[in-house]
Parts: sequence; structure tokens; C-alpha cells
Amino acid sequence: MARVRLATLALSALLAVPGFSAEVPSRVVEKTLALVPDGRLVLDTYKGRVTITAWERSEVDVRAVVAADGRCDDGADLVARTQVRIEGGGREVRVESDYDDLPKMSFTLGSDCGSRPFVNYEIRIPRGASLRLKDHKSRISVDGLAGDVAVSSYKGVVRLAHLVGKLDLETYKGDAVAELDRVTGDIRAETYKGEIEMVLPKGERVDLHEEIGRRGRFEADVEGVRGGTRVRVETYKGTIHLRTK
Repeated sequence: MARVRLATLALSALLAVPGFSAEVPSRVVEKTLALVPDGRLVLDTYKGRVTITAWERSEVDVRAVVAADGRCDDGADLVARTQVRIEGGGREVRVESDYDDLPKMSFTLGSDCGSRPFVNYEIRIPRGASLRLKDHKSRISVDGLAGDVAVSSYKGVVRLAHLVGKLDLETYKGDAVAELDRVTGDIRAETYKGEIEMVLPKGERVDLHEEIGRRGRFEADVEGVRGGTRVRVETYKGTIHLRTK
């Protein structure tokens, strides 16, 4: 059974969030749903922070802070109309930052009001669960997952640590670092003009497949062999580094 809690952000917590002050409207949405140990979390968000960590419970625990981007007369209304949808349970939980109810924004000189509020997530999921995350420009941290991980971000900053499963990482012009403790599946990394660094376990042998554009750059410090872990890297004019610990 889901446990739902909705609250106003306390002043002390608000001041602890970088870039926010007591003058910025915000609210908190929290929800816990059951998820089998090898289930899947699907997250679709736009901007803010995303922190995902593994735990040993068969549950997904989500805490989302919706906060206005800048100070303006409409800030509280924009926060109230930004929805955090947390649905599912069992084999899959779906989380979405939903801005569909926001009005079309117009900007005036001297205004400090952004078009969409930030949504800052703190999420805990079963260690063996898989993750599919779609983002536009958030700061993303994922730590300790043993399931497959797929992350797509347009221009966010991505940090993935202590992973074990299959990895699919894609950015347009964002920066990403992915560190794997153990490799149990294929790896794909693609960026149009961003920078990706992938760190594999020491001694990992890879079956490397490259598609590097004329203005792209790829650097590898690994042993390439047929029959090793399949690693595919693609970039048009970005940079991809592949190394071992």
C-alpha cells in the first residue's frame, strides 16, 4: 500500500537547498510505493536535482521539492501548478515532473522569474532494480545500483557511481561520469558535443566499437579484445574517455 505525505517545506530545510532562500515559494511531495527487488524505476524530469541511491528494501521512496525558479509574483502559483506524478508499484514505478498545467510564459526586462520551477528529487530504490531516466538539464547522481541503468540528458550534469549492470548513457551537450564496480552487460555511451568519462574495473577486457565524427575525440586506456564486454561509443564533436580504475 502506498504511503503519501504532502507538506510545506520548513524554513531550515529550505535554506539548506543551494540557490534557494526563504523568499522562494516551494512545496514538498513524498510517496513510498512497493517495488520488487528486480523491478524498474522510470523517471522523466526537466530541471533541478536528482539523487538516486540503493537500499535493501522492496520499496521506492520518493521525496520531491518543487521550488520556484527566481522570485516573481507568480512563483507560488507556478509551484502549485507543477505536478509530481508518482504512480505504479509492483514491477514498475513511474515518476514524472509534469508542467502541463503551467501557462505559457512571457518575460519582461528585469524579471527574475523562470519559465518552470525546479523539481529536486531524493529517491531510494531496491539495489537490484533497473533505472530509466530522461532529463533535460538537471544535476543527476546515481549510486550503488546493480540493475541496468539508462540515462538520457540534454544538457545536465550526470554522475553515476558503483554500478554493476548494463549501462546506456546519452547526452547532447552535457557532462557525465560513469564508474562501474563490475560489468555484467553491454555498455553504450553517446554524446553530440558533451563530454563523457567511463571508468571500468581494473583489467576489464572490452570488445570496442567506435563511431567518432570528424570533430569528435575518443581516448581509451583499456585492452580491446574480441569476446570481451561489448562497449559502443559514439560522438559527433564531443569527447569520450574510457579508462580503468
